[in-house]
Amino acid sequence: MEQSELKSLSRQIAWLWITWSISFSLLFLLGVFVITGFISANEIRTRRVLVVDDKGNTRIALVMEPGHVVELQRKGETFPVHYIESAVVYVYDPKGKPRIMLRANSDHSAEVNVCDRQGKVRIGFNATDLPSATFYDTEGRGRLSLSLSGTGEPTIKLYSPDWQVIFEAP
Repeated sequence: MEQSELKSLSRQIAWLWITWSISFSLLFLLGVFVITGFISANEIRTRRVLVVDDKGNTRIALVMEPGHVVELQRKGETFPVHYIESAVVYVYDPKGKPRIMLRANSDHSAEVNVCDRQGKVRIGFNATDLPSATFYDTEGRGRLSLSLSGTGEPTIKLYSPDWQVIFEAP
């Protein structure tokens, strides 16, 4: 073995030793914090947890989304839409597009949304006092809605692209 190879190997071992020492020290410190009660091992408090694949792409996200207001334009008018605080589980495809969303809202409703390959919601299931299922077009407009009325009667509604009811039964 040549002297330059020995020096290179020596540097690599030194860096490995430094990396191992830092990692072990951090792990040891974490253990001390858990034992002393500075960090509780029973729970982790955060507003976002990400699970990534081998390439580092997010595949599952557990998120606490705050309530917020956005402006929606419909028929030439702009009006605010209030979104409530929600706990959401997103499941992403390998390309990073959302495919499934499970949502528990602060108003005690729950939703399951199924998305297409572009990540747009195409089917939505809602569980409130009155459960419903909605099918969306490629522009994100609800076009078919199946629901139960307050008396338990099923209702079907078909919508035009400009949100007009074109069929309703009963």
